[in-house]
Amino acid sequence: MMMRRPIHLAAVILALGGLGACSAIKDRVSGIGGKDVLFGGNSYRATLNEDRGDPASFTVSVADAGGARLSGAREAGRYEATKHCIEIAGNSRVDWTVGPDAPAEALLSGGTLLLAGRCAG
Repeated sequence: MMMRRPIHLAAVILALGGLGACSAIKDRVSGIGGKDVLFGGNSYRATLNEDRGDPASFTVSVADAGGARLSGAREAGRYEATKHCIEIAGNSRVDWTVGPDAPAEALLSGGTLLLAGRCAG
């Protein structure tokens, strides 16, 4: 009976350690405060606004996207759109009007990345 107790204690310690690792992974994906996403080691705040009459149509803005942060901002915008389309249309397909792969000059407005698209049906 005495031998089982250390085994159970070890199992509990391992389980708690695993939960801590899950939390660290969640923090890396969700970003600080649950609103930001992390790409390339940088945190980005992406905001999606859906069309009131057609929730499948949307715009995405990503703040502070200029310079070296542009690549991560593109991915943060793409991520936000993909997440929205999974919720709205049940798939991750987006028909972009102004997509993340467009030239930088078509995407940036005063340091903010602007995307537009519609969830594909």
